[in-house]
Amino acid sequence: MANCDATHRVFDPLVAKGIQVGNLPEWTCVIGKVAYRVLKGPYEQLPKAWADFPSQALDAAGSPPRGPPGDVYLCTPTDHPDEPAKMLTLLYVPVQ
Repeated sequence: MANCDATHRVFDPLVAKGIQVGNLPEWTCVIGKVAYRVLKGPYEQLPKAWADFPSQALDAAGSPPRGPPGDVYLCTPTDHPDEPAKMLTLLYVPVQ
């Protein structure tokens, strides 16, 4: 896995871009094409983010899912113990 600073260099620019479609870095252990969104903030925000994500992701991809949705915690609370607003989480749906 990439260290937290390297992760931020790759994924911080994608936070504001909404849903993306493509392949993720190998170290995420997510194989194949996915529709994904990078979120920045504490874990408490995840339930709200998950509410509409799968349908929005499939709309953005324009193809059916090829597996269940998932998430990758790009940063953990131990990476940002005093700044949970900096944590990064990646939501994804495998697509065809």
